[in-house]
Amino acid sequence: MKKTTLTILIALSLLLSGNSDAQGKSRNSFIEWNFGIAYINDNYYAQGFLPGTSVLWGRTHINDNNFIFEYEAGFALPSIVTGKLGIGKKFNNTKVIVGVRPFPFNLYLQSSFMGGRKGYPIVSIEYNPLDDSPLSFGSTAILNFGYRWRLGRR
Repeated sequence: MKKTTLTILIALSLLLSGNSDAQGKSRNSFIEWNFGIAYINDNYYAQGFLPGTSVLWGRTHINDNNFIFEYEAGFALPSIVTGKLGIGKKFNNTKVIVGVRPFPFNLYLQSSFMGGRKGYPIVSIEYNPLDDSPLSFGSTAILNFGYRWRLGRR
């Protein structure tokens, strides 16, 4: 299941990204801080709600058709490391992304909101379709709120 999901995301991102040297394409780097709450339903880890936080570095690629390919990696508590890989669409100043978080494994839907010159807020909802997998770190679902600081543009 996870290999299939990752393969589909990579294939779609390559199809939607088009030519990497296309005029009008942008590439933005960012630092992102998230805080959220996970619903844990696993006898090994815990049961109930567990807070968490993460700091990630990432990059967003947007082509001429406003299709997005995005990746990020960083540190998190309680899982120590985390990352995300997603594709999406930019609508005016809002970015809508669907993707996969490899660890803890979750599929996610994320949206950004209009922001200032230095950055913008984001929110994501995540769901783990795997039952009792060590990759999920016990999470069934996660609700995240975050902020992205822009590092550079091209």
